[in-house]
Amino acid sequence: MDRRTPISAGRRYTWLPALALAAVAVAGCSSSGGGSTSASAPPSSAGTATAPATGTAPGTPNSPTATTPAAPPTATPAPTPTAATTPTGTTKRPADACTLLTSPQVVAAVGTAGPFRGTHPDKVDGKEVWGCTWGSPQSYAHIQETSPSVLAGLRTNPDYKLTPLPGVGEEAYLVERKDGFRPEVYFVSSGHLYSVEVVKDRSPDDGVNAPAEAAAASALALVLSKLV
Repeated sequence: MDRRTPISAGRRYTWLPALALAAVAVAGCSSSGGGSTSASAPPSSAGTATAPATGTAPGTPNSPTATTPAAPPTATPAPTPTAATTPTGTTKRPADACTLLTSPQVVAAVGTAGPFRGTHPDKVDGKEVWGCTWGSPQSYAHIQETSPSVLAGLRTNPDYKLTPLPGVGEEAYLVERKDGFRPEVYFVSSGHLYSVEVVKDRSPDDGVNAPAEAAAASALALVLSKLV
């Protein structure tokens, strides 16, 4: 005999619909919570490449800085020649002093008959001396480069008289002994000191020609100072 009543039999299964509803509610909460977490999480920046900026970076081959031509350099004016860099006469003096004058020119300067042949002075202390002597059996004309100390010594020697010669080289003097014998001219050109001498007669009493020799040496020094 079945002792179960319809009521007890019906209540035995009333928990099943409630359990099903609870499962649905839990599943819905779980699904809603997962979606919220995924939506709210910030995107990761690690490994994300930055988009290149538009335009070309300065200094690259295609940039304006690299392709713009540089301004031309400013021209530097040439230095003005000075006496120290271009001394007068440095390119005029020939290597051979005997080429300065011809025999007819020496005849006209000395005033005696030629011909005059040029010879070079002897060496001094084994060194060549720049100069020439144009001689004849009767007389000669002579030019030679000498040391500045020679003129300095003549200035202080009481046996000599120095007379300035304007217009001859950079500085010039007619140097005469007190007795008037053998006058010479010393002149400076391009920093070099030269002596010029004219002898009209080689005889022992040629002192009488001193005034003429002084005039001839002065005239010849004027010509030669423009050539050395």
